[in-house]
Amino acid sequence: MKISEQQNDLIEKISQYENIIIAKHINPDWDAQGSALGLKEIILDNFENKKVFVVGHKFNEDKLFEDEQLLTEEIISNSLMITVDVANFERIDFIAKDNVKEIFKVDHHIEVDNYGDFKLVDESAIACTQVVTLFAHEKNLKISSSAATYLYYGLITDSGRFLYTKTNQETFKTASILFSCGAKMEEVYNDLYTQDLKIKKWMNKGFSMATYIEGYPMAYIKVKKTDHSEFELTEEEVKLALNALAGIKEILVWFIAYESETTDKIKVSIRSRAYDINKVAQMYNGGGHKLASGAKLNNFEEVENIVNDLKKLIDNEL
Repeated sequence: MKISEQQNDLIEKISQYENIIIAKHINPDWDAQGSALGLKEIILDNFENKKVFVVGHKFNEDKLFEDEQLLTEEIISNSLMITVDVANFERIDFIAKDNVKEIFKVDHHIEVDNYGDFKLVDESAIACTQVVTLFAHEKNLKISSSAATYLYYGLITDSGRFLYTKTNQETFKTASILFSCGAKMEEVYNDLYTQDLKIKKWMNKGFSMATYIEGYPMAYIKVKKTDHSEFELTEEEVKLALNALAGIKEILVWFIAYESETTDKIKVSIRSRAYDINKVAQMYNGGGHKLASGAKLNNFEEVENIVNDLKKLIDNEL
């Protein structure tokens, strides 16, 4: 089905429902949260008599969105749930996801789980916020300044400030639309790219902990809770050490493996400038994008397995 037809389906479904739940993926990033909050404002600004609830955890906070407290079983069972930036049904951050009336999937990931009753999926888009923005623009919907700002957060982070290779003409078109709608770009950049001193110190320590793979353009950081206890970091802040390995000529594949605060698993974030690391991530209970993916391990001993599979990827043996 064409993207334009999927956009029409979304308009139709939003029009049909009084109650709309917007759900993100667990451990949301700014693309997930920006898509959810931006879409909520777009719906409220353009459709009459709608109640819109953003659910799940807030980015970088161990608390739920207040909207979730307003939901009753009756509301949930008569709601349309729109998922944003969620590739797999099991990763939807909403405990009652099985109880909604219909599900509409809005996403940009490679489709590995064809869940939901309807979908608006553009795998060529670098961010889900790009999908949401172009949907609103093509359908002549108002995008307020605050909605544009939320959406710009997701666009700028998922594109790596327009540096990632999936950035294309539509990405810059999206940025232009958001700018014309009043996105507060300076506010976004100041929020995202200025850091507390403790974060800078942590990233420096993370860089010093890196392991470099001889004969391969690869490095990784292995982080135990005791490694960062002195910094009092959130899980998202721990993951920022990954950026210490970015932008280095000799490193084309890099990852961080760290102990989760919420599960007994080891979480892994993998990045690349040249190789389809999603192939490896999918082998370890994860996935995502060609150059940016996540995975989960049972213990640190399995880190060596990921290293070996990434070597095979680089050697064209996968």
